[in-house]
Amino acid sequence: MRLQDCRVLVLCTCAALVTACSNDHPPSPARSADRSDAHAREPVVETPKRFESTAPYRAKLAHRGELYLPTWFTPRRGTYDLIVHFHGLGKLQEGNLDRSQITAAVVSINLGVSTDLYANAFRDPQSFQNLLADTQEEIDKSGRAQNAKLGRIALSAWSAGFVSVAKIMSDPASAERVDAVIVADGFFTSLSNLKKRTVNGPSIERFVTLAEAATKSEKLFTITHSSIPTVDYASTEETAAKLLELTSSPKTPSKLVGPKNMHETYAVDRGAFHVKGYQGVTAGDHIKQITAMGETMYPYLKTRWEAPPPAGATAARAGTP
Repeated sequence: MRLQDCRVLVLCTCAALVTACSNDHPPSPARSADRSDAHAREPVVETPKRFESTAPYRAKLAHRGELYLPTWFTPRRGTYDLIVHFHGLGKLQEGNLDRSQITAAVVSINLGVSTDLYANAFRDPQSFQNLLADTQEEIDKSGRAQNAKLGRIALSAWSAGFVSVAKIMSDPASAERVDAVIVADGFFTSLSNLKKRTVNGPSIERFVTLAEAATKSEKLFTITHSSIPTVDYASTEETAAKLLELTSSPKTPSKLVGPKNMHETYAVDRGAFHVKGYQGVTAGDHIKQITAMGETMYPYLKTRWEAPPPAGATAARAGTP
């Protein structure tokens, strides 16, 4: 089976199920068979007091984008934070934001099941800049921005949406503006040797650089993955393993049972670099990765963005042009 055919088969299966998952109730709190291991790593999140609007704000943007401002959306120090998520219904990220309670705007980009669609949409670096400009214009029109400008940016992706993240991060100017990258079961690449299952290391070099910056808390980089095998390209499990090898990041075995009964097999926590591996080889296990982002990954972003800014920090450093 060709790479494209294999991806389309998996993604079509998942697309058929994702609508049903959007109606899931919030999962129960995580439980652990080894509570000392779980408490040592789980981020502690406190929700600050804030003014809340009476209803969320939604609007359509270019690239099939959906803007969502939660009721508690409030700019701070003249800027607002933005999560741009690739692949998956907008309501899924609304749910993840509601569960994590991050004070940020969210733009969800859902282009379909083909990786080519996500690659082509942001092949030109100006496409991402145009999306940010459209978002700013719409947030200004919402009346909830208090003349605030764009501050920090997080790129979030599930499955095929990672291809858009990879394209954006290949542009040095865009990569500099991005404060965080969050990938749920989508960190994959090619194989340089199919028989030996050799992962193409050079293809993920930009993410090695990102991971190294995250270990120093200069950026946030977090990945979760299932154990779904692939045929003619490197699976998310194999690609994550290669990244850990290239960054000399050892795994810590885990028996944590997280949201949606997801069984964690290992974790890596180095500064602001976090990787979690999970059991599961079905389409349903793949979908759990996106519906659980509000509990498995977004808490790290909330902790980072709601911490006091470092001394001497400026809006330009945070991402404002």
